[in-house]
Amino acid sequence: MAAVNLERVFPKLSPWGPGFERELVDDFTKYAGTGLDIKGYPTHNLAFSALVKGKADIMLATGYNPDLNSTTTPLVKGPVYEQSPASMLHHIRRFELRTPFELCDQDIFIPNHSGLIRIFKNLSEQLACSPNVISGANSNHLEPLLKFNEDKSIRFHLVESGALMPIKPFLHKLRVTDHFGDDLEYRWYTRKDVQGLGQKVEDYWQLITSNGTLDDLREKYFGFIPEEIDFYDVYSLRKNIREKLPLYRKYIIRAAKKYNIDPLLLAAVMYQESHFDPLAKSKTGVRGLMQLTNDTAQLLGLSSRLDPKQAIYGGARYLRFLWNKLDGRDVEGWDRWLFTLAAYNQGLGHVYDAIDIAKYTNRHPGTWRSLKQVFPLLTQTKYHSKTKHGYTRGYEAVDYVDSIRYYYYIMNGLAILPGLEADYLLPLANAR
Repeated sequence: MAAVNLERVFPKLSPWGPGFERELVDDFTKYAGTGLDIKGYPTHNLAFSALVKGKADIMLATGYNPDLNSTTTPLVKGPVYEQSPASMLHHIRRFELRTPFELCDQDIFIPNHSGLIRIFKNLSEQLACSPNVISGANSNHLEPLLKFNEDKSIRFHLVESGALMPIKPFLHKLRVTDHFGDDLEYRWYTRKDVQGLGQKVEDYWQLITSNGTLDDLREKYFGFIPEEIDFYDVYSLRKNIREKLPLYRKYIIRAAKKYNIDPLLLAAVMYQESHFDPLAKSKTGVRGLMQLTNDTAQLLGLSSRLDPKQAIYGGARYLRFLWNKLDGRDVEGWDRWLFTLAAYNQGLGHVYDAIDIAKYTNRHPGTWRSLKQVFPLLTQTKYHSKTKHGYTRGYEAVDYVDSIRYYYYIMNGLAILPGLEADYLLPLANAR
């Protein structure tokens, strides 16, 4: 298989697994009963050339739409599983795009992506002017955009939205100002001369689009990323990581080790609960870094919810307790941790109720995607009247879990990327 070195295919930032596209590929090889040799290429054109020359049987065309008439090699188009527009970004220290004619006489960065270059060429012809294109050396969006995030000399950047999505939270100075051109398509291209391959691919895509696998993976990797990034929220998170997290880092690492929890996940829960404020208090009476109720604190044997060490150890112990209580519920992997977080927020009984409602409404009871749909139903009498524990603030549970997923994802990325935050987060990442 030939693919391009994008975050979606070969992720550096994601803690969720091998990557959205890569997990699809791995799942397909299991379905097809074959081994996998996947190679990354710097550009789509080179990956497509490998397919044409027989160096690959399949190409992962992430936003790349080649002209099949340009080659005599018999190729087959797979189904489109995503469509993504070209997005124009602007640096926040420069004016946003008010009219397309402002692109004239501007330097515009574009990754080495034939689809983007084609869209920009069509746009330039409509403008009847000649913007100066600064093309990247490859199709990768991450490294060049991180560089231009800190460099306001270039006002505009034309990128592919699908490739932008997983890196957008780390580009706090680059914002979408417009969209251009036809949507770029995500699909697989296969060689027709590999016996049985085309039919196997077609059968596989029919299976995963009908059984929910594709939607589950999309939720797993992207379902928590806001459509519009609140950059003040990200700025506040980064500031708190530098100024407050060091005060509690040793307790987080020790508690995470004792209760077998990812330290970054524990830190993300703490940030969602209290923004690292040991005196935090909510209107419902929960207190401290982990926002424990008085009853839960007594159950855990804590003498003070406001003591940072006790709060962190108590919160970690309670998370592990809830995770253990999901034994026998057929919930595995990351889904089980997301169910655990929902239970931390709304109570274990309401999670059990949501699982029952998922079954009642013919949804898979063991995926977060299903629970995300079901939890809000527990605000409606029609549904919560059928449950053991009754009404709960289901929308709040969904927002709570997805916020933690978002903070955890950002922390994981900041631990890896160059920057001040890495010094504070890397010890937690290394303690996993």
